[in-house]
Amino acid sequence: MTNRKVLLIGLDGATWAFFKPLMDEGALPHLQAITEGGTWGPLASTNPPTTPPAWTTCVTGLNPGRHGIYDFRESPLKHPRRPLVTSRSAQGPKLWHHANRAGRRAGVLNVPITYPPEPVDAFMISGMMTPGQESAWSQPADLKDRLQAAIGEYVVNVDIPKYDVEHEDDANEFLDDIVQSFRKRRDAFFWLQSEYSPDFFMAVFIITDRIQHLFWKMMDPAFDDYGTDRGKRTRERIVAAYQEVDEMLGQIAQGLAGNTDLVLVSDHGFGGTRAWFNVNDWLADEGLLTSISAKALRWRLFNLAWKLDETALVRTVMPTPARRAIRKRIRQTRSSFKNDLEGVIDWEQTQAFFASIPAQGIFINEKRGGVGTATGCVDPADVPALQERIRDGLLALRDPGDGKPVVDQVWFRDEVYHGPETQYAPHVIFVARNYATLGRQLLGRGQVVESSLNLFNGFHRPDGIFAALGPSFQAGQYIDNAAIVDITPTILYDMGLPVPTDLDGRVLTEVFRPDVVAGMAAPAESLTTAQVAETVSRDDGYSADEAAEIEDRLRGLGYLE
Repeated sequence: MTNRKVLLIGLDGATWAFFKPLMDEGALPHLQAITEGGTWGPLASTNPPTTPPAWTTCVTGLNPGRHGIYDFRESPLKHPRRPLVTSRSAQGPKLWHHANRAGRRAGVLNVPITYPPEPVDAFMISGMMTPGQESAWSQPADLKDRLQAAIGEYVVNVDIPKYDVEHEDDANEFLDDIVQSFRKRRDAFFWLQSEYSPDFFMAVFIITDRIQHLFWKMMDPAFDDYGTDRGKRTRERIVAAYQEVDEMLGQIAQGLAGNTDLVLVSDHGFGGTRAWFNVNDWLADEGLLTSISAKALRWRLFNLAWKLDETALVRTVMPTPARRAIRKRIRQTRSSFKNDLEGVIDWEQTQAFFASIPAQGIFINEKRGGVGTATGCVDPADVPALQERIRDGLLALRDPGDGKPVVDQVWFRDEVYHGPETQYAPHVIFVARNYATLGRQLLGRGQVVESSLNLFNGFHRPDGIFAALGPSFQAGQYIDNAAIVDITPTILYDMGLPVPTDLDGRVLTEVFRPDVVAGMAAPAESLTTAQVAETVSRDDGYSADEAAEIEDRLRGLGYLE
């Protein structure tokens, strides 16, 4: 076993598509120095490339078919109530479990889906999916007070739904707040590093993801918003924010001790959303989904008001205060699949449904306990034929605007995932125009495909970022075959810890210096993930109020509607 330490830094949603042009311009000199002094390249995400499965795969080295996380909610095929996922939802041990088992101290800061925080040696501060400022977000419990005494109030969450970023003053307020949130997390990182000096320290910074979800079309020259006066003003602020991230990375890199390596990753990349694919409307047109008439009418009326608000005529004619009031009402009323869509669908007559944006897939309501019904309505023997029908229909679908196919690829779940949790995955997974056309769960929109070019929004892409700097890694090397499932085995290898033989990822031996690989003694202990895992309870982890607060936050990012 070596005494090497590792800093694993996550930049949520970071993409070379935006970083590399800024690096070439000299705007991100510290990130440029990291890539020149180390190994770097794209990092393939999960399929689909969304936050819950991707970060869980990153810290377990397992595919979603084994760790079981596909969404911010539990699978409708596993838990009919669809509770929000918690730190106890994922199957399999995580990086900090491996480190602690080997007697190494582990620190975790702001990693998604770590609420409630687990007792670890040395500490954990939970990340995305933490309910709010007053919740118990630290382990040990007194760390919360000690941290805030050292750095001031730590910002657990930025309340996305309160901002209407279509209006520049709200957008600027959001940027002010997200930068302040980043600064507090940066300060927390350096304080925790100094206070505990853990052997393994993983920290995730979400500023990149939040900005890109709300403003991507102002960041990407492929979109008209990039060239507008407002786009230029907003982009200047975004670049300034990213330069603060770059300064932090420079400080981290310059402070690396002789036995410490830095690994930089993101859970996925990013790109612009050009259109919505209203999957449940398509399934209804195909005769595979049936709605309850009275409730569906209410949805249609609400969707009509929503769509009118997005039209150029209403934007031009209606006074801004009136439109802002309407948009606020819409943001407050848009609700999650669990709360509203479930009540609109006639489950006894519905054969297939699209549950949520993060999963980007279609579930079959088979007879084993579907959502909202005790038994489902599709005989298991009929599932294969129905999967084929859905696949063929998706591939045949054409966009009425340009006549081209909407869907690029379709997979059955057994083609994407493997392991005992695969049974809870969507039966059919698809990608539409490289996620530029984004599947969503809304029902009653009146159109199967509708434009999203009137919004500034972006969504995930498969290629994230990878960079590795430190005494173990090769300098100036570019690699193009790293995947997020490889991070756990690579970190364990770097620290000289046993790499379980049953991980789904591989050790990226090509990123290490040849002399490091040659000198790396094989760990004497051979083990599997089951030997590392600890038994934990599987309760929901959230009160009703906490769950509602998190749903609002996910809604503001566009994950729930």
